[in-house]
Amino acid sequence: MKSKFNRRAILKTGAAAVGTLAAPSILSANVVFNKPMVAALNAPAGDPTNVSIARIPELMKKNAGLDLNLQVFPPNSLGNDVNVLESVQNGFVDISSNATAQFSVFDDSFAFADLPYAVPSWDAAMKLFKSDLWKEQTEKFEAAVPTLKVLPPVGAGGFRLLWNDDRPLKTPADVNGLKFRSTRSPIGQALFKAWNGNPTPISFFETQEAIKNGVVDGFHVQPIWTYKFNFQEVLKHATKVDSIFAIQFQVMNKNTWNAMPPEYQTAFMEAAQIAADDANAQDKALEAEYTQKLIDAGMEIYTPNASEKAEWVKAGKDIWSEVGASIDPSVLKRLQEITG
Repeated sequence: MKSKFNRRAILKTGAAAVGTLAAPSILSANVVFNKPMVAALNAPAGDPTNVSIARIPELMKKNAGLDLNLQVFPPNSLGNDVNVLESVQNGFVDISSNATAQFSVFDDSFAFADLPYAVPSWDAAMKLFKSDLWKEQTEKFEAAVPTLKVLPPVGAGGFRLLWNDDRPLKTPADVNGLKFRSTRSPIGQALFKAWNGNPTPISFFETQEAIKNGVVDGFHVQPIWTYKFNFQEVLKHATKVDSIFAIQFQVMNKNTWNAMPPEYQTAFMEAAQIAADDANAQDKALEAEYTQKLIDAGMEIYTPNASEKAEWVKAGKDIWSEVGASIDPSVLKRLQEITG
């Protein structure tokens, strides 16, 4: 699909917004890389998933003495989730990120990480990100989607809370037909159905208006994003279902990556890993902080008791045989070995 964005106009507008473009970067070996780069992210400045990309130029300069001209655009400024994912494939955008579920329409190499209750904790997620399994699935994804280069992943606010504007949900039986904003992921949609809800695919940035207009009743989103995007204005109730650990999948256009000299590629990936590690540490600390902010704002967050939680877990794991049927059983076995 042809992108609706004009890259030259984007760069010109971006230069006016964020300052004059940096001079060409010249290595000591007389290697020149002067390509201005555009990052369109779905998180605001200061959010760990934004910082994990925005800090890369700073770290490259500090650790390798290399300049990188990277312009980071705010959420939804270059289009909605679908527009941006298309644009990073065709090169109108160089870097983007989104939940792993949004990439499932391109390839299902990381579908295993979106299975309900597959990643039980932050510690398990950090082990997974550093594992051979993640590396191997990255290679499979890049082979299946040759337009993209995968960057180090980050958590995206920890576990999602199940929000709605109508009533407390103690068990899946209480859901009883509520409509929830969903991604295009078959796993996410199957999970809502297993919980007796109706999934409705909508861009994240269109969700608040959809809730106001009654198109959907709620969503399944992390505390930090719920708070930062002011959903406390339209939602009231949440349940701590602990089913999906949100993972932010970060990618670069493959032609942009190939255009970088080897020295730049090495420095870039090292900086990206440092930025991702720091962002994960920050993100883990912020999960509890933003949960409390939402409570202070008057939102009600219900923690199911053991028997109630078992009902959520059972419903979630029951869909593995359906939506996980195409996932290599050895991948699931290794995942469970890593996450415990």
